Amino acid sequence: MRLNTLLHATDAIHSETETAQDLRFLLGAGSPLGGARPKSAVSLADDRIAIAKFPKPDDTRNIAAGEILALTLAQQAGIQVAEHRLVSVGSQGVAVITRFDRVKNTRLPFISAASLLGLPHGEPGAYTMLADGIRQFGDDVAGDLRELWRRLIFSLLASNYDDHLRNHGFLMHQPGRWSLSPAYDLNPVPEIDRVRMSKTAITEEQQEPSLALALDAAARFGLKGTEAKKILRAVFTATSGWRKTGRQLRLKASTLDAYASAFEHPLRDEANRLLG
Repeated sequence: MRLNTLLHATDAIHSETETAQDLRFLLGAGSPLGGARPKSAVSLADDRIAIAKFPKPDDTRNIAAGEILALTLAQQAGIQVAEHRLVSVGSQGVAVITRFDRVKNTRLPFISAASLLGLPHGEPGAYTMLADGIRQFGDDVAGDLRELWRRLIFSLLASNYDDHLRNHGFLMHQPGRWSLSPAYDLNPVPEIDRVRMSKTAITEEQQEPSLALALDAAARFGLKGTEAKKILRAVFTATSGWRKTGRQLRLKASTLDAYASAFEHPLRDEANRLLG
């Protein structure tokens, strides 16, 4: 996958020491992918396409490890996620996420949740608005509403603050109908880094997020109280085992310590009380 060369080139760009060769390589091997982090399209051994997400020289924690940990926990919580793995390049980690909008050589139509709702740039929206959009445009409406609520609960318990509606996607499997894509860009954010970040609101009223509010809104997702509590318990169980899962992923203790406040926080305590 030439990750060593890609990582060297992206580091050079950030430190403003890039050469013409670095630029040619990134323009040839890279991809015009959005987002704040350096990334590139890479070809896997089985010829599938993946996105490699690289560290930045000024990172204060292992961002790639955090994303792979979150995706693994989400999968354990019953969420459909993009295929993922953490690749070590020297002492640094690179998150490799297989593209889910490809079937062999065919590209599936993909739009973000913001595009599905027709939201103007900068309009944050809300999970309940997205639930209404699924009812209007969705293919598997009941299944996607249930999946969306599970993702909402996961984002609360895993402190997924990079949770804007461009980080929720839809694929067109049936003409004119849209289905939730596998989850991607799940990033647990420690408390110290949340100052300038905001999450997608649960409801249009923009209240302070809480699990009680999410449970109150469960009917908007087609869920009865008992089913909502069952999903909450499954997600709570998965996220509570974050250290064990991190060790299974062979993450260093210092890497996991940096994410402690993303998983140990008042919302986790609230979940514990609600589940009794």
